[in-house]
Amino acid sequence: MNPQGQGSGGPVATQPSRSLPAGADPPIGCYTRAPVEVHEADPRAAEVAERLIALIAASWPGAVAEHVGSSAVPGLAGKGIIDLLLPTNPVDIDRITQTLFGLGFQRQDPEAFPPTRPMRWGVLHHGSADYRVHVHVVPSSSPEVAAMRGFRDALRADPSLRHSYGALKRAIVEDGPVDPVSFTRPNTTGSPQPCAGSACRAGTASTKMTQPGQVPPKDC
Repeated sequence: MNPQGQGSGGPVATQPSRSLPAGADPPIGCYTRAPVEVHEADPRAAEVAERLIALIAASWPGAVAEHVGSSAVPGLAGKGIIDLLLPTNPVDIDRITQTLFGLGFQRQDPEAFPPTRPMRWGVLHHGSADYRVHVHVVPSSSPEVAAMRGFRDALRADPSLRHSYGALKRAIVEDGPVDPVSFTRPNTTGSPQPCAGSACRAGTASTKMTQPGQVPPKDC
């Protein structure tokens, strides 16, 4: 790691956070659960991601979140969720999680990821619509960072891969009710991708703890 907090994989979040102005309402609202459905690509997804990336950067100077997942691939059908990758210095994961809580993000429930690689969710109102958001806080040294970027870039570059991937997601959903957490459970590469078969219908346990002095997540 160099003095600017950048490793070989690009910028990582290392700077102290900035609080919202006193009395200001957090920009992120309560997450809304919904059945897993596959929707056509939303052309506004990139705008929403840019706004979220700016919000995070303003609260944690030096943070460089990236738009990943299906909504980051033009023309690719998906669940309509805005996924962000936030590569973070491991020593700062707890503090940047607190920063996300300060913006209004909440813990995933049930939690599918460990505290050392948390995912936080929420909703951003943009235009006339509410967008569900998943922020993946991933250690900058983890191979998952390259995996998530690489999968996004491969989908962007290969029309046949986009078609096959979209067809896979539709087939999973058409096969019956799907557990939202299991649908995107990390695979062996660490890149969130749809599961298959009965694995999509299994849940996970959740543990909720707030340490003294920490900002509690929004009570939704």
